[in-house]
Amino acid sequence: MNPAKNLILSLFQKITLKRRLLLTYSLLSSLILLITSVAFYNSSKKILIDRATKSSRQQLELITNNLGEKIDHISDYAVTLSISSSIANILKENPTVPDREIKRFWANTELTNQAQRIIGLHKNIYAWDILDTENHWFHSSTTETEDVFPFLASELDSLRRNLSFQFLGPFPVNGEPVFVALKSITDIDNTKYLGALVLLIRETNISASFHNLPDDDLKNFFIVDEDNRILSSSTSEGIYSSFGDYTGISPDDLALFEKNDCQIASVNGVETLLIRKEYAPLNWHIINLIPLESLTIEHVMILKNIIIISVILLLLSFVFSILCTKTVTSPIQRLASKMEAASLGNLNITADYYSRDELAVLYDQFNLMMQKIQALLQNIYEEQNAKQKMEIQLLQSQINPHFLYNTLNTIKSLIELDMPETAGKAVASMSSFYRNLLSRGQFIIPLKDELLLTEQYLYIQNLRFMEFVDYEIICDKSCPDWNIKVPKLTLQPIVENVFVHALAHTKCHIRLQIQCAQDSIIISVEDNGKGIPPDKLSSLEKSISQSITSQKSIGLPSVHHRITLLYGKNYGLSVKSREGIGTAVIIKLPKGGDGIENTGNY
Repeated sequence: MNPAKNLILSLFQKITLKRRLLLTYSLLSSLILLITSVAFYNSSKKILIDRATKSSRQQLELITNNLGEKIDHISDYAVTLSISSSIANILKENPTVPDREIKRFWANTELTNQAQRIIGLHKNIYAWDILDTENHWFHSSTTETEDVFPFLASELDSLRRNLSFQFLGPFPVNGEPVFVALKSITDIDNTKYLGALVLLIRETNISASFHNLPDDDLKNFFIVDEDNRILSSSTSEGIYSSFGDYTGISPDDLALFEKNDCQIASVNGVETLLIRKEYAPLNWHIINLIPLESLTIEHVMILKNIIIISVILLLLSFVFSILCTKTVTSPIQRLASKMEAASLGNLNITADYYSRDELAVLYDQFNLMMQKIQALLQNIYEEQNAKQKMEIQLLQSQINPHFLYNTLNTIKSLIELDMPETAGKAVASMSSFYRNLLSRGQFIIPLKDELLLTEQYLYIQNLRFMEFVDYEIICDKSCPDWNIKVPKLTLQPIVENVFVHALAHTKCHIRLQIQCAQDSIIISVEDNGKGIPPDKLSSLEKSISQSITSQKSIGLPSVHHRITLLYGKNYGLSVKSREGIGTAVIIKLPKGGDGIENTGNY
């Protein structure tokens, strides 16, 4: 799968299902409309092109006829002059010889009169000349004819052998393109070459064939010769240039156009229809260029109608897409909101759906799943309660035989030492300790009750160990959260560990401190005992973090597990110890937390 496809899929997956479906419906409908519109547009475009082609062919036929008539008229005039006996007789006498100036004058006068009678009224011929056999200017109606002579040298030589009418050009005369008509003048008796007739025709007279056509839109015309050189155009521009260079048509398109008389190609960057017709007498081609964008009126109307219809259909499809999307996404959104409520802890919910489609299966499965989750959670809840009760009972069972036995021995010793008052306090403390330990069957008790339980335990243990143990309880009086709920036997197992593991030959000092932090309550139990070796400390920390309990170390992991179960993983128990210095067990509780309101079903 390529990176572009991966990117598209990634972006597509990031948007909501509703937007995804709406986007899909909209894209599909838009794509269908686009394909239909493009097909209809292309069909209408083809019709317009076919019609324009037909009209252009008619125009080209008309132009060809007009051009043929115009050149035929010029040819007729040239032939009439070339066979004039008067002109032939004058040329026979060769008045160009220098000693015949007077005769030359009268000859020019007569030639002028002869020419005026024949071509004076011809609007396409603006100048004429006669050359003798040596190509000297025998007679000229204008000085412009002399500018054309350099272009006619080879043609005049061939004229002696080819006596037919020739139509040449254009040539630049005084900056204006001019066509030249050549016709040999011969002796009608023996067809001897006597001279040449030169007629000048302005290019504008030729391009006039393109004007005043029935379809004025098809007005971009060119006349090109067999070498694709532009001879004339409807704008009188591009003359003398190569047709391909002037129009910017690629060589491939131009080569294809030479094989076909109709072609669509790019002309100076504009898509254009090219139509050609041959004018066989001169081996010319008349070309019509029709920019496709010029077919605007009908084209725009068709395009406008297509756009209007497409917009209407697109709006309808968009409305349909919204309705269709809503029927799919709304039930999914309702189901998602039910799932979100369930994720927040509301498991006593059901999702109602009153249809029999595929989404109904999802709703049914969701309801069935919620029922199974409730049943499963109830089982887990009961199993957890049972586990916690067993742990508490195990702790109590650890306390009951040993602690009770040792306490009774202590009371016995106090009586034997004649200390009845102290023995009475010990009995009272032991009675209060066990009464609080039972807690009327509750496993979640206020912190102040847990502190009282621990203090009674310390008092009794202090009586037992006397000068070997002392303790202090420091409470932050500014802390208002004495009613925060904690699992029963949270502090007592920690204090008991001091008596089990921390007592040495020196006096042991136990410090229990409660402090209020910014968002939590910190309880620390510190001693100055022998500390915990690093390897055992690491093992203990692992047992606490993983809540691994054993017969020997059930206390601390159990306390940590029960606190995290009650308040989350941000709270619980940690141990710090340095060998030979002492150990500190730190409990972190949430400030202001009431925990689980429980009446015995922890």
